[in-house]
Amino acid sequence: MKLLYVEWLDASYQEGPLAEDDFEPRVVLVSAGLLAREDDETLTLASDYDPRTGEWRHVSHIPKINVVRHKIIEPRLREGR
Repeated sequence: MKLLYVEWLDASYQEGPLAEDDFEPRVVLVSAGLLAREDDETLTLASDYDPRTGEWRHVSHIPKINVVRHKIIEPRLREGR
């Protein structure tokens, strides 16, 4: 099982009234979780995985075009765990 840390650009919404100087159109979010899948276009992460059923929960799909930076980590577990 691999872990994913990802900083990515999300769509944003601001409730007005706003002056143009108040616009914040680029919002970088930070997400972390289990790497559920990666393909050419998308990083998919989840907060939970049930190995008994093979089911994922709390799944986010992040388009790679929105990714600012990411790191995939493969934890090394001690023997007996």
